[in-house]
Amino acid sequence: MTRSAAAALLAAACIVTITGCGGQEPMADTMAETLQAELDAQRSVKHMVLGVEGQIEAEVPGLTAAVILSDGSVWTGAAGMSSATDSMTAELRFGLASVTKTYVAALVHELADEGLLSPDDPVGEWLDDLGGIDPAITLGQLLHHTSGLARYQQKPAYLGAVYADPERVWTPREIVATFQGEPECEPGACFGESAMDYVLLGMIVEKATGSPLADLLTARILDPLALAHTCLYPDRTYPVDEMAHMWWDLEGTGEPVDVLEEGGDLPLAGMWSALWASGAMHATAEDLARFARALFEGEAVSDEALEAMLTPGPDLAPGLRYGSSVMIEKANGKAVYWHPGGAGYASIYYHVPDDGITVTVLGNLMVDLKAVAEALHRACVLSE
Repeated sequence: MTRSAAAALLAAACIVTITGCGGQEPMADTMAETLQAELDAQRSVKHMVLGVEGQIEAEVPGLTAAVILSDGSVWTGAAGMSSATDSMTAELRFGLASVTKTYVAALVHELADEGLLSPDDPVGEWLDDLGGIDPAITLGQLLHHTSGLARYQQKPAYLGAVYADPERVWTPREIVATFQGEPECEPGACFGESAMDYVLLGMIVEKATGSPLADLLTARILDPLALAHTCLYPDRTYPVDEMAHMWWDLEGTGEPVDVLEEGGDLPLAGMWSALWASGAMHATAEDLARFARALFEGEAVSDEALEAMLTPGPDLAPGLRYGSSVMIEKANGKAVYWHPGGAGYASIYYHVPDDGITVTVLGNLMVDLKAVAEALHRACVLSE
């Protein structure tokens, strides 16, 4: 059976399990009230705001979440507001920021499994005109964020550029030429989540295949898994009214404001296109949950590609290693695969293989959502 056929069967199985099997009530139905109460409670408490000076906490204006239970049934929920006047709904899409890299890493390892490229390849073998970027950096170092390249997404030059022209669509070559900065260390000598790592990987993927990255993601991952509400934005667009409003704490006061109140034809296209392969995926919480579950259950890529993704790289903390854009953690004796994202919005997927539970949470303020994902997972375990 081909991987695409297996993915189609998985999608069909998910639809069946939502309606129950053998007359049993789906777990998502029996847990719906508990999960919604937990999401409401998590939205009403203050979480640490990322990307501002000082220890600022704030309530997230709105959250959406999806949980896939061990029987395959799916719960989705929403809490709070999208805008000042519109309630949050589970159908709205959010920018996934760094979670994008998990999709791209899966694609890179699949191409490596097919022999089109190798993690051992130096960047200079694929790309020229790299400016100050060391051509000896390997694809493996890009995948594990050990290239030493500057984290341009945290620098004033990047923020100033995307604020100045919010609807500008940046090309990958413009990103490389504009946002390089001084390296933070020699290749292989430190860990740092530079967006440049995955911008370069996206460019190499396009060079190796002769196809645009957005087309490859769609053909190899999104379409086979029936993820109709996921895209690489703004390479692919969708109706603006399906985009959750984004709130930013512009003054660092704990009082965020809606930065999409005025809308536009391509809202914040500058920010997303200037992150591209490192941060520009948009999705619903349910689509993200379906992707994460399919990935870690071996339905999205080959077994060899998944094994390579989960090969531990740098140690980040006791019990926490970094794979290829996958956090690999031991929690309460169980393996957990997760990754956060934050660029205006906040996102996280959280998959626990031993429990057969996948949790995703999306927020419209950039905060740390891991505690929310953990709380939803804990609610599932306690209710089973």
